[in-house]
Amino acid sequence: MFLLILLSLFVFGLCLGSFINAQQYRIEVGKKNTGRSFCPKCKQKLVWYDLIPVFSWVFLHGKCRYCRKPISWHYPLVELLTGFIFVGVGLKSGFIVKIADYFAYNTTTNRGLIILLVSFICLLLISVCFILIALHDAKTGYVLSAIVYLTIILSLVYLIVSYSGNLNINSLWLYFKPYLLSTIIAGGMFYLIYFISKGKWMGAGDIEIAVMMGIFLGWPNVSISLYFAFITGAIYGSIKVLDHKAGLKSAIPFGPFLIAGIFFSYFFGVQVFSTYARIFLGL
Repeated sequence: MFLLILLSLFVFGLCLGSFINAQQYRIEVGKKNTGRSFCPKCKQKLVWYDLIPVFSWVFLHGKCRYCRKPISWHYPLVELLTGFIFVGVGLKSGFIVKIADYFAYNTTTNRGLIILLVSFICLLLISVCFILIALHDAKTGYVLSAIVYLTIILSLVYLIVSYSGNLNINSLWLYFKPYLLSTIIAGGMFYLIYFISKGKWMGAGDIEIAVMMGIFLGWPNVSISLYFAFITGAIYGSIKVLDHKAGLKSAIPFGPFLIAGIFFSYFFGVQVFSTYARIFLGL
């Protein structure tokens, strides 16, 4: 049962990765989100066997069946990435183990099962939004504000559904305090950079992503996410400059690095912070 759920999540992630690719392209070119998929080069409508995630791209050697023009490698990459992230979220959240135990031993109440499913669906939808935001920013340099706001709402729903404490002021404050703190710190820091540079160092969309990060990750995970984003962004920017593909004043989309930082912190934040506390703080 465990392996079956694992495989199902991976395949589901592949399919949603294909959906993310299609939606990003339609948003970029201003197409309606209806109708059959088509080749972006020759506009030929695609049949179902042209749309099998990853496998169609490999089988067609990365080219359109009809016009034989190259299909970007980012399509299978996004599909695979989404599949692996879905599996990772299933393992990290404990969903796969809990749902496997439910079917094997019926150890979860119906109410507990509903809460488990709702919270996990929220996590999957949030992951889809993260990938779409990163992909669109990487390709166009613009942040999808509407998707960021949707992700903020989903994150709040996830926090509310996941809350299991007492319904009193003290318990609620202790639960939501890290998320409020991280939102103020991350959003405030990015706004300060934006204000000082008058938008030259940081875009307004990055402020929105920072607020989203704070609400989703909480403190101290958001600090690990920001550190990861700035380090990887700086390394990437340095490589681009050294490779003469960008000047010192060239704008590099920062959204993908922020999203990568979110996933890094979500999956490895506890381990990283524990290691840091043990080595540098002696805790």
